Amino acid sequence: MMFNEDDMKFVPAYYAANGKGQHVPFIVSLMMVDDQNKAALPPAVSASIDRTLSITGTEGVAFANVYNVERLEVVVPAHIDRAMKILGALVLFRCESPETAENLMGVMNEAYTLTLVKDQRSASDE
Repeated sequence: MMFNEDDMKFVPAYYAANGKGQHVPFIVSLMMVDDQNKAALPPAVSASIDRTLSITGTEGVAFANVYNVERLEVVVPAHIDRAMKILGALVLFRCESPETAENLMGVMNEAYTLTLVKDQRSASDE
């Protein structure tokens, strides 16, 4: 898949919150590779990771590869629940296909309360 950098500057980042008051930011992307067939992130995803780390104060990225054949209702909460126990984590879901990414969001929406990560500083007078 090829991306035009001008198409999108950021992809949305969300918080997933459970009923216990825990939450963790996450981003959903597609699995991409560069010319050498190594894992690569589209520029909009890289920009969103940097932006989310800055806004949330999180310090590291927990990569979660999600394949089409996996049972999302089992795999996805396992990744999120594990990350909720790691202080300063951001989960980056790398999905094998757009359909898997869409289904992942459906699972997330059913299992957690989702809110968009927003830059609060832009609304303040600082």
